[in-house]
Amino acid sequence: TAIRSAGVSFPRIYINFLAFGFVMALTVGYLNFYLSPENTRKMNEFNKWVLAYNPLLAITPGQFSGDKTQDLFEKRARTMYTDGMNSDTGELRGVQIREWEIFLEGNEYFHIGGKMIPMGGSRIIQIINAGKGNLVEKQGPDGDYEKSIRLKDGWILEWSDDRKSFSITDFRNGEMDYNIPKGKEKKTLELNVKPETFSMPVLFQIRNNMESEGLEKIPGLETLKEMGIEIKGLVGLKQMVEQMKIDLAMGAANGTLTPDQMTQSYSVLTQLMALMQQGKKVLTDFNVEIHRRIAMPISCLIFFFISFPLGLVVKRSGKGMSFTLAVVFLMIYFTFFTLGSTISYNDKVPDWIGPWSANILIALLSVNIMIKRTDMDLPKPIQKVLDKISDQKEKLTERLESLSIWGKIKKITKRGS
Repeated sequence: TAIRSAGVSFPRIYINFLAFGFVMALTVGYLNFYLSPENTRKMNEFNKWVLAYNPLLAITPGQFSGDKTQDLFEKRARTMYTDGMNSDTGELRGVQIREWEIFLEGNEYFHIGGKMIPMGGSRIIQIINAGKGNLVEKQGPDGDYEKSIRLKDGWILEWSDDRKSFSITDFRNGEMDYNIPKGKEKKTLELNVKPETFSMPVLFQIRNNMESEGLEKIPGLETLKEMGIEIKGLVGLKQMVEQMKIDLAMGAANGTLTPDQMTQSYSVLTQLMALMQQGKKVLTDFNVEIHRRIAMPISCLIFFFISFPLGLVVKRSGKGMSFTLAVVFLMIYFTFFTLGSTISYNDKVPDWIGPWSANILIALLSVNIMIKRTDMDLPKPIQKVLDKISDQKEKLTERLESLSIWGKIKKITKRGS
């Protein structure tokens, strides 16, 4: 107020606020666009290194952990369960390891032309159950060290290849070593990419690959390129899935596919179908992350824009009102910014609505407070639009008042009051 009384104009004072806000926006932009995703990526790499050193850390007590889908060109997949783990000794309690595979005589079907075509299913082929287990490291026949789980007090239930018989191995008074598969790159069709681990240019590149340029270019989906498959985004993936269903149905009807070919084709189809469902959510994740990273630096400018009028002391309200408004605006911003991300996952809502809703609301409130607390004039184009809206409002009010029904509505309102 003292500076303003000295004859210094609002724009001259205001330029300092906006300049500092611009510097803060650049700082937040650098953090969002590069530094934060780089740190997240290195943290993930460190976590992977820890899990490679001790794979048992990936196990969640009370839940099955392991392969969600059968690896491409692999005959079996496996999952592991444990009741709990001793944090001091690392000993597992109540261990169960299940191995499973895909087979044709299942109960899963897809429909083409009103016909139900059997697509097979999955079945357990081996169960290892043990009372306790410990992680051990030993030297293998090739001289390399490998990690195993030394299981004690248990048994093995295993089905024969023809599935007509099974065998039971009892080691309740002994022990066995279950070799942990080496941490090789799994050939699965899964979008295992997290947008928070990529810098801004890579974020745009992967998003474009998912939309139209090619799924085989996405990190983790290089298997598609090895198989000679090119998929032009999620739209191309949907077309490929439908074509594979038709080819499998024709192969099953004509007998042109062997059981092994049917099993392998079905394994690829199920993973492509899962990839199609997963791709929709991952694409939204990337779009929301892109808008969120851009919206946060802009929010710095908006808050510095509103800081000046909030700092002015209004005689009728006192200093406390400005502080209260500042707290309220912060609560409004973080509420809309947090809830907005979940709104963007609705198919009927554009992806940008969530990350930008808080900025839009705070910007409108900022302009309103700026006009009321200062003698600032809006830019002429905006002022012309507002004047036109005001004129149209007055004309509409005059037309309504000229109608006879408007008088009746007023009379009814007066009687009710």
